[in-house]
Amino acid sequence: MKQPNVEIITQLAIHNIKQKELAKKIGEREDETSRAINGEEAQRFERIRNKIFDYFQIN
Repeated sequence: MKQPNVEIITQLAIHNIKQKELAKKIGEREDETSRAINGEEAQRFERIRNKIFDYFQIN
């Protein structure tokens, strides 16, 4: 069962940024960014999550 990534969702709220804006800032499609945040399990979503972690400087 997929679980949303709470760390990313928290950072979106802290920085007052929407998933759509984040996708544009990291150079990814909106739908795939959303799936990555919502815990989809595939290598491309892991890559996107890593880009998001880098963007928000989450270790």
